[in-house]
Amino acid sequence: MSRIVLVVREPALALQWRSELAAGGLHEVVAVTNGARSAQALLQQHRPHLVVCDLRLIDGTALAMIQWLALQPQRPLVVAVSRDESEPLLLEALRAGADNLCVTHDSASALAACVSQTLRGETTLTAALARALLEHFERSHAVLGRHRRPGDEQGALELEAPQRELLMRLAAGYDVEQLAQAQTVATRALGQRLRAVVRKLQWDVRAGSLTLQLS
Repeated sequence: MSRIVLVVREPALALQWRSELAAGGLHEVVAVTNGARSAQALLQQHRPHLVVCDLRLIDGTALAMIQWLALQPQRPLVVAVSRDESEPLLLEALRAGADNLCVTHDSASALAACVSQTLRGETTLTAALARALLEHFERSHAVLGRHRRPGDEQGALELEAPQRELLMRLAAGYDVEQLAQAQTVATRALGQRLRAVVRKLQWDVRAGSLTLQLS
C-alpha cells in the first residue's frame, strides 16, 4: 500500500481527495496540510511514497517545496495538481522536480488515476506542455551545438528521436492512448518515455543553475 501526504489549500477538497484515494484500498493518506512550510515537517516524519500538492497554497506556491523535495536523497514522488490547464505553474512544477501533473477539473477520480500512473513510472503532458518542452530542448540544443566539436556524440541531456517524435505528436493534439494504439505499444511505455523526458528537463535545469553559480 502506498503512503501519501496531501498538501491542499482547501479543506473540503482535501477531504474529497482523501476519500477518493482511499476508496480503492491501494493508498493510505497518512497526513494532510494546507501549507508548504508545515508540509516539510510532515514529509520528514512520515516518509511517504508520494506527495500530492496543490500548486497554490495558503503560504504561497508549492514550487520551493517541490525543489526541496527534489534534492532529498530518498525523496517521494511528486504529483502537482491544478484545476486549470492554462495554469503557468504547471511547467514550473516540472522544472522544479515534479514527477507528474494532474489537471483535475475538480474531479477526484482523475487524481486517483494520475496517482496510480505516477507510481507506475509514467508522466502525462498536455499539448501546451509538450510544446513548451520542445521549445526548451530546441534552445538547449542550439546552445550545445555552438560548443560541440565535430565528431562529438549526442549530449545526454538532448532528446532522443523517439522522445522528440512523441512530444511533437502530443503538441499536435494527439493523446497517449491514440499514439499507443497507432504504434501497437503499451500506453505505459509511452508514459514512461515521457517520464524520461521530464527527467532530462530537470537535469538540464539543474545543470544550467550550477553553471550560473560557477560563472
